[in-house]
Amino acid sequence: MGKKDKLRLIEKRKHPRFLLTREQFRETKTSRIFPVYDLSQSGLSIKVEEKLWSIGTAITGILNLHPESIEMSPRLIEYYGDRAALKMEALTTYARSVLQKVLSPKRLGQSLQLVKEKLPIADYWFHGVCNTDVLLKLSSNGDLSKIEVFFANYYWSWNTQMQTGICQSIGDFKREELFLADEPVKLESIHLCKDNRLDLEKVKWAQDILAFAAIDSRLKEVLLKVFNTKDSVAKEE
Repeated sequence: MGKKDKLRLIEKRKHPRFLLTREQFRETKTSRIFPVYDLSQSGLSIKVEEKLWSIGTAITGILNLHPESIEMSPRLIEYYGDRAALKMEALTTYARSVLQKVLSPKRLGQSLQLVKEKLPIADYWFHGVCNTDVLLKLSSNGDLSKIEVFFANYYWSWNTQMQTGICQSIGDFKREELFLADEPVKLESIHLCKDNRLDLEKVKWAQDILAFAAIDSRLKEVLLKVFNTKDSVAKEE
């Protein structure tokens, strides 16, 4: 995305995640398959059971994005709990074009579906491909009080004012007891770093994702209204 701003606030936040993900990375050398948790045009985060590689190692493999796949050799940047953060390097023109299509706001928005899981942190949860998530919170009188959109390692939220940021999955080894019975879902920890200044490119992405979302038209109208309200935009410091 656009120019990088200094980050001011780092929060450790709970976030709902499916234990099974569609996107997978298969290492060429060993044929081991790893679930993909975070994906952007510059990197990805995969689930690992142990520290398999040293920091700085280039890992050749195939990223399966259903229905397309691309070859790559991302470099290991760091471990976060049971997550390995990889940086994409020297991607081919074809690989970049596939990523752009896969991570387009239109595809992410159209893939969103309501999850019938009761969450302690949101009243409604819409989940889509590449771990795109929209969380909605209602006030006591039933009005929309908070919107959060997680997409491609980025974050946008509104609750009277907009905020943007980046997030990194940490991964918890202990599964929440609340979700032991039904869907393969758990609450995971993420590091959420809020931007010092509102990132207008992330705002536009979130707006487009919600605009393309296949959700009730009346609810979509309410969601999109916040982008046209001047008072909802956080002031730059």
